[in-house]
Amino acid sequence: MISIEEIDLKDRFAPEIFSPLDPEAWEKIVELKTNPAVLVINEIDGQIADLIKADHPELTFSKAELISRVDSYVAPDEKDFFGNWVYYPWKNTLVHILSAKDFIRIRTIRNNFKITPQEQNELARKKVGIVGLSVGQSVALAIALERGCGEMRLADFDTLELSNLNRLKAGVTSLGLEKVIIAAREISEIDPYLRLKVFRDGINEANVDEFLTGDGKLDLLIDECDSLDIKVLLREKAKNFKMPVIMETSDRGMLDIERFDQDPLRPIFHGMLEGIRGEDLKGLSNKERVSIVLKITGLDTLSLRMKASLLEIGQTITSWPQLASGVFLGGASVAHVGRRLLLGDEVRSGRFYVDFDQILQIDPEEVIPAEPAYRPISEFQQEIIQKIPNQILQSAYLPTREELNEIIAQANQAPSGGNVQPWIWIYDKKGLLHLFHDKERSHSMLDYKGTGSLIAFGAALENVRLVSAKLGIEVEILSHVADFEENCIATVRFLSKLKNSLKVPYFDLAEGIGLRCTNRKNSKRILLDQEVIQGFQNLAKEGGLELKIAETDQDLEKLAGIVGGMDRMRLFHEEGLMDFIKEVRWTEEDAKRTRDGIDLATLELSGTEKAAMGLLRDARTVKFFRKFLMGYGLTKISKDTMTSASVVMALQGKDFSAQAYLNAGTVLQRIWIKANMLGISFQPVTAMLFIFHRVLRDSQHGFSKKEEAEIIKLKSEFDQLFNNDSDVCPLFMFRLNQAGEPSIRAYRRSVDETLIRL
Repeated sequence: MISIEEIDLKDRFAPEIFSPLDPEAWEKIVELKTNPAVLVINEIDGQIADLIKADHPELTFSKAELISRVDSYVAPDEKDFFGNWVYYPWKNTLVHILSAKDFIRIRTIRNNFKITPQEQNELARKKVGIVGLSVGQSVALAIALERGCGEMRLADFDTLELSNLNRLKAGVTSLGLEKVIIAAREISEIDPYLRLKVFRDGINEANVDEFLTGDGKLDLLIDECDSLDIKVLLREKAKNFKMPVIMETSDRGMLDIERFDQDPLRPIFHGMLEGIRGEDLKGLSNKERVSIVLKITGLDTLSLRMKASLLEIGQTITSWPQLASGVFLGGASVAHVGRRLLLGDEVRSGRFYVDFDQILQIDPEEVIPAEPAYRPISEFQQEIIQKIPNQILQSAYLPTREELNEIIAQANQAPSGGNVQPWIWIYDKKGLLHLFHDKERSHSMLDYKGTGSLIAFGAALENVRLVSAKLGIEVEILSHVADFEENCIATVRFLSKLKNSLKVPYFDLAEGIGLRCTNRKNSKRILLDQEVIQGFQNLAKEGGLELKIAETDQDLEKLAGIVGGMDRMRLFHEEGLMDFIKEVRWTEEDAKRTRDGIDLATLELSGTEKAAMGLLRDARTVKFFRKFLMGYGLTKISKDTMTSASVVMALQGKDFSAQAYLNAGTVLQRIWIKANMLGISFQPVTAMLFIFHRVLRDSQHGFSKKEEAEIIKLKSEFDQLFNNDSDVCPLFMFRLNQAGEPSIRAYRRSVDETLIRL
């Protein structure tokens, strides 16, 4: 007889099973039955009736006949001694049930023949271990209900919290109890004869071998724990012990199967964590954990709402979400597949999905081209020739082919929004070099009235001026920009060639054209000397513009909120989102092939930030944010950009005109090159300024009324931060910091791809 120990009921999970044929046990049964505080459930007649019906499936009994049969099967005065009595101390309840063999037979009879009696007997010899009792609880209950094993080992160190009650089968009366105790009790109440072992400290390096092999090796390991280092540890051990592992993620019904019993050499997680060891995963921050989890699950395979949720971690939620429907589906999936595996059916390694949204075509995935398909410049040739100005005198000097190639190559090093490089160069028979706007490349929500492109053209023309002077070539640059959205931007006349370089204004900057680059690294904040800042402001002033600064911690924190909020608004805009997806080159191969766009590597992102960027490739994610006014996780990268800056500078003019933007490009290029020559990193953060102009100047801006109000509010905060008057026109904004060399520089298209020779 098993005695009832005097221990804290919170620790009890195993029932006491008493055989009435044991005199000592019978004394305890009588003591409990006569205790008014104990609830006694004695439904043995119904269980005997089930035995009788199971023995005679061909017969149909009336109620009276069945009662008579029961009394004949076991005499009424002997019924208390038939079967066993089970006491559940945590419920103070005594239950009369059939003996183990009969109980198991009747409890599983409705399984026939989805599970045959022979298979049921085979499963009774199997040992299953479950680590993690959140998702794992539903798995354990499903297996227990089917009696998919004879022994179950449960491991979890955590206790039940209120936030667990969205998916765990428990109630408020169980708050504070260990999850493993809750699960073990639930299983014991379903089947007191199912052997249970609990590991209340969870799994660690000290007890993992005992969990997997103590009193016989597990036949199946089910991993539903959250600890990444333990996930790796379990799989490394499973490989050693040739043990199959199943995991369910409760997102899109993803079921992960690793048959280490068949192939112990296969890499864990199907090779998705190659090079990462268990010890590398200890003590990770939530941000780092998300990055690793995404390596395991894969980014593209996440559900729409899980993608949206991941971007909110650390912003509006603390961890990834789980729903009861997904958890229960996972429990059913693991129980079904685990049973087939244990019975020797052909269950292969791999990753499989039971995604009802996909099956029912709810929120179908939107296929967006990862990059635009631009026409080669040769297709524009006839159209452009007709727009070449005819009244300009021919060049007095004709540069050699090598000189012209050098000039164009250096001009192409100029910055452009999204690195689209929106220029076409035409070298005509008069020796004139014309700059045309490739509007197909630059068309975007941000390039309002071509303002962004005009800045790029101003920078490119400044490069032409500087490199020509370096080559000793005197040039005259004739602007054709009278208004926005002109096709022909400027013409360069080559006037003469000297033996030595020309000492034109800012001629020393020619040496820095190749140094100029965008550097998005976030380093420890280091303030710049005021003399250096003043030097940049002087460059702006000499170009007829003003350079305002934000450099206090308080101002940068405010600016982070403004920039982050506007980045969120940009991605909420349907065209803005499409532009973003198309301008990013998501792989190194794509970046090298197109030699334009924003190479993902140049963004200097952490693993989690790369994941966040990748989430945005699914347009449904952002549409979901927009619908529910979410997406604050989109602001995290912007916050780090601002708060790590040495200083943020806003280049401003007095009017909103095409010439002002063209001039801003010239001034900007001088400041940018100078900064890089001084070893100072430069990063544009100017997208929001183009949006401000679009919303304030165009009623058909594409934002909702609520979004428009939010943008106007952020514009007001921006103006207040920089003390802007109503007549000030913000043209460009950038941050400076000291971050060393960038990991990689943006690619540029070749001369042949941008130059047409007539």
